Amino acid sequence: MPTRILEAIAKLSDKHILKNAPEAYRRGFAEAAVRVYPAKHLAKMLQEKFFIPNDAAFKPDNYFQSAAELSVQNHLMQEQRAKNVAIEKQVNPPKDVDAYYEVTATKVSVEVKCAVEAQTPANALTIKTAGRVPNHLDTFHNLKGQIESAHPTQSVQLGKNKDNTLKDFLVSAQEKFNPQSGCDDLNILLVACGYYFNLQEWWFYMFENNGLFTANSFHPPEAFNLVDIVVLTNLKYCHATAQPFHDWTLKDVFILPFLNPRRRTTALSESIVRGLGIFNHHLKRFNQFTPTSDDPQVPDHILNAIKVNSYVAEKLEAAERDRYFPVKMNT
Repeated sequence: MPTRILEAIAKLSDKHILKNAPEAYRRGFAEAAVRVYPAKHLAKMLQEKFFIPNDAAFKPDNYFQSAAELSVQNHLMQEQRAKNVAIEKQVNPPKDVDAYYEVTATKVSVEVKCAVEAQTPANALTIKTAGRVPNHLDTFHNLKGQIESAHPTQSVQLGKNKDNTLKDFLVSAQEKFNPQSGCDDLNILLVACGYYFNLQEWWFYMFENNGLFTANSFHPPEAFNLVDIVVLTNLKYCHATAQPFHDWTLKDVFILPFLNPRRRTTALSESIVRGLGIFNHHLKRFNQFTPTSDDPQVPDHILNAIKVNSYVAEKLEAAERDRYFPVKMNT
């Protein structure tokens, strides 16, 4: 069956990502699809999720979403500690979650999301805010004028804040999780991000000014209190930039979980530890890490605002950085 999928990929147009992807990546996709999708639905899933064999409506963003889902599902299918693994399981009918598994008594529901993010022009300097900053437009235009005045060939643009996208992800996941979730349930929203500085931006949306996981969240926290954990990953980077190194599992994916401080009271720490235990994640190491600077004048709130970047650059060993981020990108 994987051979037939590979033959179909060979006939795709050049606009399809899989057409010109490395052979090992294509083969890994075919094997994952056969492993994850029920045989009677395989053809339907390939067409609806990956535009195979008809790629007339192919869009890269749709591909990255489906690829992220498949990597998670394929990982779970091969994880011996995960039992009763299912895809598109209805834990809150008629809606379904992307993946479901059990670890002893803990029942884990996973919703996977991959954001659509604009490509930054190569010749532009992009400035983004850490959270919702008051009067940020005035500050930006002032800074833009100074930079472009000093460097006439340098264009400066304001980066888009995607915190509304994260809010939509959280609210959407809330609707799919079991409204009667109890002590043995764990509900995870997994976000497929890009390179590690992109994960830093998504951290802003949770923990910087008016962030969704702060006391002054711009959206009511009860609207997503069934989401126990948000897991930031570099899965989009794996499929967009590091294809030669990705095996369609989470084995070499950077996984950074964050607990929802307003999660339901029935979300027990035992279930969290057990449910996350099948992933090579950095929850404990990240929480124990404190960013530092050689300059004593740098305030703690500035250091904390770049904690993800600092963690990757300072805390991860060189071998770990090469494993999670094998293709280096400009930051």
